Amino acid sequence: MDLRDLQPQEFTYRFPDKVFGHVPGAHSGTALGSGDRFAGFADLFDYPDPRRLDIRASIRSQAADITQQQQRWLVKRYQQRASITLWLLADVSKSMSVASVNHERLARLAHMIAHTAIGLGDRFAMAAFDSLWRQDLTIMPTTQRSMPAFAAEKLLTAPAPAAPGADGLSHAADLVNNKRAMVFLASDFCFDLELVERSLRKLSQYTVIPIIWRHDDVDHFPSHAGWAETRDAETGQRHSVWMRPGMKKRWQQQMDDHFSRLTECFMRYRIRPLFVDGDITPQQLTEYFHGMKRA
Repeated sequence: MDLRDLQPQEFTYRFPDKVFGHVPGAHSGTALGSGDRFAGFADLFDYPDPRRLDIRASIRSQAADITQQQQRWLVKRYQQRASITLWLLADVSKSMSVASVNHERLARLAHMIAHTAIGLGDRFAMAAFDSLWRQDLTIMPTTQRSMPAFAAEKLLTAPAPAAPGADGLSHAADLVNNKRAMVFLASDFCFDLELVERSLRKLSQYTVIPIIWRHDDVDHFPSHAGWAETRDAETGQRHSVWMRPGMKKRWQQQMDDHFSRLTECFMRYRIRPLFVDGDITPQQLTEYFHGMKRA
């Protein structure tokens, strides 16, 4: 994959709650300022901004209250839009480098999230994990325009994991400490659900978007009886097994049961997961956020 082939892609998103903060951004804020959401009138002497003077509202106020001793001049007030941080927690464990899932798709996702966030005035941050928190693949919140390509390059050139597992997720989740943030959790989630539960508890105050890549390895197994070679996605160990007609169905059923329990785990935290099979598109993410708004 050549970084020059990455085209800027954007999706539409909105933070579900009002944002407390004074840094201008794209989301509805709680502070008053130079926004576009009308927040009522105030006395000119309390908010001395003649540019927002409303003559008609001032006259109507005087006519409605004849007890006023002198004319009150009213100015319009607006809620300022504020910024948030979009975090990408990227799984770079060994199982994410096999089958239909690889670091190229993670790189494209990081490029898209960073480009969209920074283009709207929000911040982008990234933390990767395998058996440990990957400090070498961590980017703290930033608005630098060069960050989409930089984040993608980091994931593309990431050194291989030193050990199997995804236990670094718990540590990576600790890095998210912004008051308002969206957390994109991208993984195949082929690990213990207790780790997912523990991480979701740490991220409970944030808006979490789980992006779940599904493996299609089972589809490639022969349906007839015979010897087949398998390789553990995490440890890399190879095994020869006698493939019986019913074994493929049992393995498929185990995967279906795992993802069913995973979905139930997310739903307990009122989080809707997004399942993908290949490259995730801006349309998929946009439709996901539209679904959040309707819910």
